Amino acid sequence: MAGQKPITDRIFECLHGAEECEFESLVARYPQFTWNELFQEVSRLNRTGQVIITRNVGVFTLRQVPVMP
Repeated sequence: MAGQKPITDRIFECLHGAEECEFESLVARYPQFTWNELFQEVSRLNRTGQVIITRNVGVFTLRQVPVMP
């Protein structure tokens, strides 16, 4: 599909300019991706150190890791 941004770009687009983003907000914002697709990519980004996932009661929050110069 021409013009479609990859899932990773969409996640970082949501995080751009925001301190953090709730996972459920990603799911609601990007209905073209399944919950599982978003979770797998967020998990991969967490494992590679690009985002930090914090868990509160019933809420998962994402933060982008600052890029060090």
